[in-house]
Amino acid sequence: MAKVVYSRELCGELLEARKKAALSLSFQPARYEDGDVLSIDFTTVWPEIEGHGQFLIQKFVGGGFAGQVYRCELKELTGDFPELRPGGIYGVKIMIPPTGFSRIFRDILYWLGFQTPFSAQVNRSACRAGLLWQKVSRLAGAKTFGRADAVADAYATFYDATIGAYGEIREWVEGRTWRLEPDLNLRTRRKWRTIDPRETGSPEFIAKRQFMSRFVGMLHDMGAPELARQYEWSTLKSQPNALKRHGFDHDPEAGLCAVDFRAGLVLMPWLPMSPADFPLIFAGLRRGSLVQFDRPDLKKFRAFADTHADVFGAHPGMVDALCTYETAYRRSMPDVTHQGLRLLWDGGLRRDVRHGLCQAYAAKGLIDDDFACRLAEQPMRFTLFQALIVAPFLRKLWGCTAYREHRRRQFREKGYLARSLRGGAATRLVGWHRSGRTSEARTRYLQAHTGLFWLQRFTLGLLPGGLHHVIAEPGCVWAWFRGGIQFILNFYRDPDFREKWLADMVQSGYKDGMLDEGERDEILTRIKDPYIVKYLKSLAVHFATLPVTQIVSVITGGIVVAWMLSTGKSWQSATVTFAAILVAFQLTPISPGSICRGLYVVYLMIKERNYRDYLIAAPISFVKYLGYLAFPFQMVTTYPALSRFMASRTATDMVHAIPVFGEKGALLEHWVFDMSYNVPRVFGRWAGKRVKGLLDGWLLIGLLILVGFFWGTDLDWADKLVIKKAVNLSMAVLVLFVLPRVLFYPVLSRKKARPADSSHDVS
Repeated sequence: MAKVVYSRELCGELLEARKKAALSLSFQPARYEDGDVLSIDFTTVWPEIEGHGQFLIQKFVGGGFAGQVYRCELKELTGDFPELRPGGIYGVKIMIPPTGFSRIFRDILYWLGFQTPFSAQVNRSACRAGLLWQKVSRLAGAKTFGRADAVADAYATFYDATIGAYGEIREWVEGRTWRLEPDLNLRTRRKWRTIDPRETGSPEFIAKRQFMSRFVGMLHDMGAPELARQYEWSTLKSQPNALKRHGFDHDPEAGLCAVDFRAGLVLMPWLPMSPADFPLIFAGLRRGSLVQFDRPDLKKFRAFADTHADVFGAHPGMVDALCTYETAYRRSMPDVTHQGLRLLWDGGLRRDVRHGLCQAYAAKGLIDDDFACRLAEQPMRFTLFQALIVAPFLRKLWGCTAYREHRRRQFREKGYLARSLRGGAATRLVGWHRSGRTSEARTRYLQAHTGLFWLQRFTLGLLPGGLHHVIAEPGCVWAWFRGGIQFILNFYRDPDFREKWLADMVQSGYKDGMLDEGERDEILTRIKDPYIVKYLKSLAVHFATLPVTQIVSVITGGIVVAWMLSTGKSWQSATVTFAAILVAFQLTPISPGSICRGLYVVYLMIKERNYRDYLIAAPISFVKYLGYLAFPFQMVTTYPALSRFMASRTATDMVHAIPVFGEKGALLEHWVFDMSYNVPRVFGRWAGKRVKGLLDGWLLIGLLILVGFFWGTDLDWADKLVIKKAVNLSMAVLVLFVLPRVLFYPVLSRKKARPADSSHDVS
């Protein structure tokens, strides 16, 4: 998925326009920009000491359902704190998602589970308890793993009134999720529980799985089974929660570190979101927990702390503080699945729930602090306020003075309504521009034409961002197409352009941990090698074939639809046929794009009279999807580091487009890498010794399919559709079954002096 590029200057101008509107309601940005300075009044985790710091945002790292993360430099510090020092780099996480969809989806699930706003965002006890769990896990991890850095450290909590959410300051861990490793012995992974990672071809992969398994076991021993869900391997998305610190490449087990202790989505029995959720749901039901999020067993935790007094004894009061915050956190929510009917007779619990909900509403900016204090002490008034949950407009009008003033001025003050519409448009346009809904020019135009913006807000603004962009700015399609063509032409014609592209890719791969320093330097020093130049030029042709299949499928579908409509078929049947054609083109192993790609490689073989340098790339190029990795496979023995890197980069870029499970560093990424890189190499090593028999058998299967079609069925050769099927099947058999045996086997079996790098690993 392409990264959205937006203008920070324009976002700044829009925010300034919002401020100049001088509205009664304070502005709450969705997130901060790089270069902003956060002025934070914080409270350290333990012992609890108040302090103040100025944090310069160096980079917005991203955000999920739990919150948004920034890499910050501490510029100024008031107070003496050994863990915090000016000039140091820290992670700052604010417990609110940066996008509206994530925020709404998360909050709906949380409200269904606990009948309150997301607690870590709006409840101080919840925020404190979460960070204390990270602190005690670090202490337990030091004993379990024999090193203090097995868990990232946590420093302080704070409340950000600008965004309206609690946040935390924690250790910034420089590291990688994992290195995608070439492995010709994948079977050893089955013994991951007991095997020494150094004895496998995937030492980092095995070491990380062992680390996370031990960490999950430790959390269960501590009485935190729901927190352990963050590190359950089979969720398919937990792997990025553990990083390998930089500087520990010499040992696959060293430097592994748990970094994320904040759950984002509630686990409900009717809404499992990963394979691991099914056993977790049943385990929760056995514990009496219908809804799971981060609830611990405090009795078990206290017993664990007593058993390990040598660890926790050096921090007196920490265990009691955690239990106190946990109890306050749980009693601040209605949480009917856990509290049950106690709210009916337990007056103390009802009082705690009232105070907790009022604190949450005030933290979100729905009501004033003064109103929250009065509401918490007046049960009847609170009950009426809760009854208005179906009318949030009335609740905010009742409880928020600034909101009442804002609405009053809209109707009574001349010009205020227009200013509020312009200010609201500027606020929302920041999000539109950041997400790629609008270009810079379009954003400026909509800001200048407020009425048009509000028209789009309730029409095109309801559509997905990409579709909105295409409909509102159809010229962007041509700009994308023209940019793609120009990129391909530059890539093919300009050596400097190609070398810079590869150098940037390699540097990015080194930064992401896909290459070590030695591999990076080796590739960069050989970047002008004729073989690499040839590979890059061929890659340009591969880029050019990317849209071929889609274009042909749309044209074919359009022709078929036109023919169907001309013969009296309905629009409904024509639409279904069009969709079926598009799907069929995506599912076929050989496509127009892959045929173009394969024929180009064959052309190079004939033109250069050079078969050996293309004997792997040529057959693979004809295969859809896998063909994009043809040249990385070809370079395995000549440039193994570059081959592995390009294969892993291509595979991971493809999988990152998948929502949630395609996250960088998640298990699906590794699976795709294995299937596109390691599995073909394993098969190639096995097939290298049996290549003639396999190709002979493969050819025989193809011929039997062809014979069965022509002689095993009753064909009407007067029917054009039958002729079309026969031609298509013949082409498929020729490309898939005949070509590998007739053309490529003589090349594979040809004897030629080679460096002592090979054996039968023809992949």
